[in-house]
Amino acid sequence: MINVLIAEDNAAYRQSLHQVLAGRFPFMQITESADGADALHQALARPYDLIFMDIRLPQGNGLDLTRAIKAVFVDSIICVITSYDLPEYRDAALRNGADRFMVKGESTGEDIVAMVESLLQARFRTLVVVEDALCRRQLSTLLSVRWPAMILTEAASAAEGLSRSALLKPDLVLLDLGLPGVPLVDLVQEIRELSGAARLIGLTSDDLQAHRARTTGCAVDHFVPLGPAGHTELAVIVHALQAGPTRH
Repeated sequence: MINVLIAEDNAAYRQSLHQVLAGRFPFMQITESADGADALHQALARPYDLIFMDIRLPQGNGLDLTRAIKAVFVDSIICVITSYDLPEYRDAALRNGADRFMVKGESTGEDIVAMVESLLQARFRTLVVVEDALCRRQLSTLLSVRWPAMILTEAASAAEGLSRSALLKPDLVLLDLGLPGVPLVDLVQEIRELSGAARLIGLTSDDLQAHRARTTGCAVDHFVPLGPAGHTELAVIVHALQAGPTRH
């Protein structure tokens, strides 16, 4: 799940921004905050992938909050938003650690979507497609703890996985090879068509050799046991991928 925080005291603008993001990125988990004290509490309670931070907030200055958040979560991307396109505001935002600067009323929904997509493209993106909720959560936790800068999203079914592959264009897909509803070979091929550059790790609690034979020619890159038994092996593979050429 991609975690997003919108810190904005104008309810209409906050809700409008929420709707733009949710409409284009349904896999986002979006939290809203209307004042500085609550925004700081939310932002420090857990890491957020993306934060929209108004400069002027009740009970807090957005620039001070940006600096405080970056001191704890350096990988959180912060976009400072304001009604005034002033050079001194832009300079102050960058000095305090902001990654982007956005002017209310001048940035259209398309501009906002394009900006978020560019930010996502700059991060390593992983999609976990696993039916069992516990296994899915264990895998996401393992990856997020080891690689906090990684963008993670989850899917519980083949259809959801294909939909999120089309939207996210992941670098890595962890795929439950026992998903019902779609022949395995067809599913792998469809994921490849949607995310041609993705590395694909097949996960199964059954015979790995049998699955290797079934996916011959579909370019599954690795096979790992599904569940805690495969976590060490999975971490080694992902570490090797992360050690490759940087995306920044």
